[in-house]
Amino acid sequence: MFKFAASDIQVQLKKSLWAALFSPWLVAAMFLYLTTAALWVWILTQVPLSRAYPFSLLGAALVPMLAHFIFGESLSPTFLVGIALVLTGLVFVQMS
Repeated sequence: MFKFAASDIQVQLKKSLWAALFSPWLVAAMFLYLTTAALWVWILTQVPLSRAYPFSLLGAALVPMLAHFIFGESLSPTFLVGIALVLTGLVFVQMS
């Protein structure tokens, strides 16, 4: 959503600063960001940090993959191998 917001802000800035600050994409992205931050804090009250924190690595895998499918951004083979290793590591950490 932040990528869509960045594009929309360029358009909205031609109207006014307020239009850019209240871009629907930016407002939605900020809401989602705050919601996930609150969810993360709640998760940390329920699960030990050593078990929960490795899941933060999922963002490093999911965001570029979504960017590939939504925006057509390229993913190199070495990137894919790296993500596979990270996800494998996540499995090993959770099994211990």
